[in-house]
Amino acid sequence: MQIYKRVQFKKHELLQLQQDCEDYVWAVVDPSNYSIALGDEYLADLRDCLLVKRCRPENIFGIGLNLGTGEVDYIAQINRRNPTVARSGELTIENKDNIDKVIHYFFEKLPAYRETQ
Repeated sequence: MQIYKRVQFKKHELLQLQQDCEDYVWAVVDPSNYSIALGDEYLADLRDCLLVKRCRPENIFGIGLNLGTGEVDYIAQINRRNPTVARSGELTIENKDNIDKVIHYFFEKLPAYRETQ
């Protein structure tokens, strides 16, 4: 399953996504143009989906999202391929803030969503 979005999820879409992915989903995010591709596939395939949609490689970040708790995992192997990220794959605070804005936009109707500090 692979989903590409540029508009917010509706509540019924989020509930269906939770059931299909068992509360945990992989996603790639482009904060520069508010695009997201998510699913239970490889992050590289999701990244390719955004590249086809004309997103720039330096703007794409991989994350894991727990739909049950709303927690975001910023550590993803795909981030090591991003030229703006350190070799360790660790994202900067600025990158995390930009990703959080996008996640909040797409998932604000998620019942268990909470913003991370």
